[in-house]
Amino acid sequence: MTVPITKVQVYARNDGKSTLGYAHITLGETYVVKNLRIVKGKKGIFVGMPSNKNKRGDFIDVFFPITQEARIHLTKVIIEEFKKEFPDLMEGFSVYGVDSGEISDAEYKNMPPEEY
Repeated sequence: MTVPITKVQVYARNDGKSTLGYAHITLGETYVVKNLRIVKGKKGIFVGMPSNKNKRGDFIDVFFPITQEARIHLTKVIIEEFKKEFPDLMEGFSVYGVDSGEISDAEYKNMPPEEY
């Protein structure tokens, strides 16, 4: 069963750092997921999942797509909306793992953030 993304809200954060903005999504008019990060990494733009810090200091995603297809769909929907609202922030960047198709879901989950 696929749950449709029925609403996307995006917010810019242009402070010169790697986070370009945030997104909140509504899934099937039933659930809301907040604070998905739109990040400028070394290999392009990607969407970071909302996370919490555990007792050891590691960040654990509290929401994430299970398949690569779901991750790509989520990324495309969020980035399309962000491009519409803030085209100047996206100028000249590719979307990592979507535009190139070069990353698998397993690779993404196991990749340290500094390699994005």
